[in-house]
Amino acid sequence: MVQRTYRNPSNQQHGVIIPIGQGRFRAYFIFHHGSQDSLSGSKDEVAFVAGCATAGGCAEWFEGAERIGPLATFNAADRWVADPYREGVVLIGDAAASSDPSFGAGLSLSFRDVRVLRDLLIANEDWLTAAQSYAREHDRYYGSLHQQHDWARELFFQRGPEAEAKRAIALPKLADDPSRRPDVLALGPDAPSDEFVRRRFFGLDYYKRIIVAAIR
Repeated sequence: MVQRTYRNPSNQQHGVIIPIGQGRFRAYFIFHHGSQDSLSGSKDEVAFVAGCATAGGCAEWFEGAERIGPLATFNAADRWVADPYREGVVLIGDAAASSDPSFGAGLSLSFRDVRVLRDLLIANEDWLTAAQSYAREHDRYYGSLHQQHDWARELFFQRGPEAEAKRAIALPKLADDPSRRPDVLALGPDAPSDEFVRRRFFGLDYYKRIIVAAIR
């Protein structure tokens, strides 16, 4: 099986199955906080498979599978530190910003922190200035990433009539033109995240038609 990503907007559920080699896979079932009981351990294996199915997957994918790792539920909310430098201490990785793992950006974000801090330290003999520059740069790129994640949460995971109305507008347009969705998985915080991009993502963009009439 190759990696599978699936989503059921009608119940705000999402699932991912990732091959990790040697016939092993890591499986995720993502649901809105409070929409169902937490799952944990052997007693909830059947409920986990059922949840993956209601999220848009297929229960048959798990036939004959054996769980070899933990089954647990955890809160996937973003947590971050603004200006992650103080008094000679620089924070990187999850210590600086723990992004929602539903979007798969955590490890890449940690690598980026290391690269950005390294480059600034190499380029600047004044490490205080380098650390302060890193903190500002981290605020910038993590802020972009967090904003894009917030858009996805708003569209795919929020509940209620207002959220359903947003999906009724946006989802058909996203299906017709996938480029409307910021490529946060491939580009991360470098994906454009301005107001024009937000409006395209939510299907709120419009184009004026210019009508030219020839008059004799």
